[in-house]
Amino acid sequence: MMQLFKKAGVGRINLYVLSFLAFMIMTGFGLIMPLLPVYVKLLGGRATEIGVLMASFMLTRALFATGFGNLSDRIGRKKIILSGVIIYGVISVLFALSTEMWELLLARSIQGISSAMVWPVSEALIVDSVGPSERGYAMSIYMVLSNAGMTAGPFLGGGLLYIGREHFHLSVLESYRFPFYFTGIIMFLAFIVVLVFVKDILPPLNKKEVEAHKKEIKAIELRPDVKRSLRVLYANGLMNGFAMGLVSSILVYYISIRFFPYDDATAGTIIGLIMGVSTFSGMLVTVPAGKIADRIGRKPQIIIAGYLSRIATILMPFMPTAALTGDMVLLRFSAFNVTSPAFRALQADLIPEKIRGKLIGFLQTMFNTGAIVGPIAGGLIFDAFSNQRYRLGSLTIPGESFPFLISGGIGIITITLLWLYVKEPER
Repeated sequence: MMQLFKKAGVGRINLYVLSFLAFMIMTGFGLIMPLLPVYVKLLGGRATEIGVLMASFMLTRALFATGFGNLSDRIGRKKIILSGVIIYGVISVLFALSTEMWELLLARSIQGISSAMVWPVSEALIVDSVGPSERGYAMSIYMVLSNAGMTAGPFLGGGLLYIGREHFHLSVLESYRFPFYFTGIIMFLAFIVVLVFVKDILPPLNKKEVEAHKKEIKAIELRPDVKRSLRVLYANGLMNGFAMGLVSSILVYYISIRFFPYDDATAGTIIGLIMGVSTFSGMLVTVPAGKIADRIGRKPQIIIAGYLSRIATILMPFMPTAALTGDMVLLRFSAFNVTSPAFRALQADLIPEKIRGKLIGFLQTMFNTGAIVGPIAGGLIFDAFSNQRYRLGSLTIPGESFPFLISGGIGIITITLLWLYVKEPER
């Protein structure tokens, strides 16, 4: 195996264990996400309530991501990651116990805090553990196991839904609650794995070192081209968060009401299959994409795959069947997973080591800030224009396509800005 890490033993273990952590978390996340909108619908919610639920997650994640990233620069990454994982597990069980929308809202908000503790800090620790010329490959390992979890999750969620309904003879509502308990078990297993195997690369700072660290941060002066690139990435993250939120809040809901009767208990299983196949296809392209990013540069594949992903988003609501809609979801996921390792490596290339946790957290804060408004806007737009038709020449545009069209259009703008104004540093 190639000599990938600065500190071969610890670095290699960190990469694979944190990637395995991502797999376990995303398995739990992917397990419940295709079911959650239908679960909300069964509790009497509509697209707007689903949007608010999604936004609450992003709001708390945005508020805390930079702070936890900054804190991890001072006290170490591992403590924060462990705390976030255990909160994930508790909240998963609370989802299953919820009977009112406000309870789901509270649980989802706390889950956003735990997400802010895990994702930016884990990513910073992986970057701590690898050299600059291998970041694309390392992030592709991280992403491919994340995607493996997202692939396994919907299949597992659909299977658990089926077991609860057919073998335990649960009601439709109770069968949708059943998978949440399993997610809690996954999170507790993840906690044990991180506790035993993960180690910090950069040691925690004592009080004197904290003060010195603050002075060093203030003294850091970024080059003008780096400042401009980071500003574009911040704006990119804000707009992409909004654009992604527009669709993520209503995609499963849209498929469920477009192609399935209200009380069709098989909807969750079929939608889980669509999401599982899509994430599996995305997983297959991630490692090759990371290797290519290390060889030829980050920007070319971000640009090409970015445009392709946005076009698939625009076409999604015009598909006449669930299968064809699933094809567009697959294309969108695959193209997104080509861009992900390259984008993460690009931002890591631009950020100095001493403020890595803080700025990676801030980039995620910008994305999450956009994603606060996006899901609410997506739900409101969907509810306002659903079942209406508009003529544009010979083309008929369904009202429910508006969130998809706006999302794709904003995404095209963000890719164009990155193409024109972000300078990729030499490695």
